[in-house]
Amino acid sequence: MIQAAPVVRKPMKEIGAPGATDFVSIFLAQELNGDEYRTTFRHEQAHVWARHNARRPKIHCHSGEWKIACEMEIARNIYDAIDIATISSPRSRLKGAYLPDTFPDLPTQLLSAEEIYEWLLSNSQQETRSTCSCDCESEEESGSGESKPISEVRSRLDEEEAAEKSSIAAQSAYREAINRPPTLVSEIDAALRTRFVSERSFRRPSRRESSAELIQKGRMAIPRPPLVEIFVDRSGSFTAEKTRAAQEILEKILRRYGASIKKDVWFFGDRRLTADDDRSGGDTPYHLIAHHLMLSAPKLAIVITDDDPCGDLPAIPKSISVICVPIGSSKTNISLKIKGKDVIA
Repeated sequence: MIQAAPVVRKPMKEIGAPGATDFVSIFLAQELNGDEYRTTFRHEQAHVWARHNARRPKIHCHSGEWKIACEMEIARNIYDAIDIATISSPRSRLKGAYLPDTFPDLPTQLLSAEEIYEWLLSNSQQETRSTCSCDCESEEESGSGESKPISEVRSRLDEEEAAEKSSIAAQSAYREAINRPPTLVSEIDAALRTRFVSERSFRRPSRRESSAELIQKGRMAIPRPPLVEIFVDRSGSFTAEKTRAAQEILEKILRRYGASIKKDVWFFGDRRLTADDDRSGGDTPYHLIAHHLMLSAPKLAIVITDDDPCGDLPAIPKSISVICVPIGSSKTNISLKIKGKDVIA
């Protein structure tokens, strides 16, 4: 986002006000809350964009009146309902700042600092307030180019605020995306992306090891359905609702990927692995899954279970991807022990 000047955060006692600008940097108090920060930031940006220091009258300038005129120009042209409500709040750090109606007798058609300044000289008013500490009375000019109309300043501030909100929304969406738990479908697709294996065959002899006496085997890449093993929990901790949910997930996996994978389904419970539907009670035998994977070495293992405690498990080959589907919980304990990944079904 393009800003009028870089922002520096300091304690309010060092700045002497909630905000200040020397037309090189913008100083904002660290104590400001969200709405107070917004109003003060827009206020100081407006000073810079409107080039109040460069527009200062060059002959016999009354610094106090000119500063009030600059404050009133911002109040009448820049402030919106949120800014006015923030300043008017009884406990606001900005309480006492100039508002569009601070001077009831000031004609409503006077909007520019120059017009307000002339009116102030003709009408005795109160001294400058201390909610802003800018160098509007300075004779030094900063930046280059002509002074921008205050309507253009308001438009630019609105554009910057919209861009900032858009940037914040984009950052929030990005953080949500990267922190969102992966889905079962995306993880299975990622694990099964490579479905080709290389095998030695006489159909493609090796040129490096060829000889007149013997034709060496070469390597050919051929498609082969990857082996996927699905483990479904049937331990005593599984209620009827958990069993039903696990069965629905199993059916979705088999229906979606049934024609493109080589699959084995194992039900585990009562400290044993069996290919039959075992619904007997007992502790969850996660250790049997790890031992089984070390022997079968599938491309992908899917474990449908809950958050039952899990002890230490033997390390499985890194070539095996393990996906854990929590049932009745947000995570599984086996995923931490077996270096798997919990997913959203």
